[in-house]
Amino acid sequence: MRYLKGYSLLLMASLAACSKSSDTTTLVGNWMKRSQYEGVARSSAASFVIDNKAYVGTGYDGTERLQDFWVYDVDLNQWTQITSFPGVARNGAVGMAMAGKGYVGTGYDGLNKLNDFYEYDPVAKTWTKKANFKGTARYGAVAFALNDKGFITTGYDGNWLKDNWKFDPTAPDATAWTQVESMNSGKRTDASAFVIGNKAYVCMGTANAANVTDFYSFDGTTWTTLNPIANVNDDSFDDDYNFAGSSAAAFSMKGKGYIVSGIKGGYSAAVWEYTPGTDRWVQKTDFEGAARSGAVGFSLKDRGFVGLGASSSLSLDDLWEFDPNAEYNKND
Repeated sequence: MRYLKGYSLLLMASLAACSKSSDTTTLVGNWMKRSQYEGVARSSAASFVIDNKAYVGTGYDGTERLQDFWVYDVDLNQWTQITSFPGVARNGAVGMAMAGKGYVGTGYDGLNKLNDFYEYDPVAKTWTKKANFKGTARYGAVAFALNDKGFITTGYDGNWLKDNWKFDPTAPDATAWTQVESMNSGKRTDASAFVIGNKAYVCMGTANAANVTDFYSFDGTTWTTLNPIANVNDDSFDDDYNFAGSSAAAFSMKGKGYIVSGIKGGYSAAVWEYTPGTDRWVQKTDFEGAARSGAVGFSLKDRGFVGLGASSSLSLDDLWEFDPNAEYNKND
């Protein structure tokens, strides 16, 4: 099912979705501008969420790698600076949170691929160096947490990667990292990941100068191959969407996953919604900010947000909230 740009009531979109003919189908969803990030504009930042607050920092402003970190309070719609990241300034790092603490590591400092790893305590407001990531030093990986264990997978160390490493924050440094089952296929860098329930979902990215199309879920032990994110011409999978690309923002809310913007041939503003129960994607209203790569995505109180990133040589500092079921409103 292909969904093309336009605006109408949710009922009309639902009726149109019943037809394979897509020329008259309209999209649903509304973007609302929120408080701008108070640090300098940047792309390829790291982020994590603790207690319904989003922590965003590091990244690249087009000239320099960065170390500053900021926290976004959704109730106040306000950013506040916190203690800067203690490692070397970098972009392309990963971030994740588990058991009330945030974690940032790996990345690129402009000369070196990195494997150091740090923990942030929001109560003490301090960073602590943890055991180095045991995989190869890399950037462009993805990270996620399942059942208070962290995982880092994919990325680029001079080669495209698909290995997968588990981090146990309660274990001694010597045994904190364990290599676990690699992704079924699908080496890649600059992928996107989101978590729904007790599973992580990984898609998008590039390898061998091409966009990858395979898509997987991971339950903390085993990877499962899902339907691809590109055209498939067989009876078992007749949807004809194709949104393979890289450096897209991702988040989940209300039991569904979202992929926003990124590079898909050129810069794309497209937004795609994933439903685990059907293993299908539906296109939603385009992202209302400038199409971009290297943005961050996160959810707070079951509300989805996308911000920062770069459009060509321009670094960005805007923040947007998405309501996937609302009618488009250009005035908000």
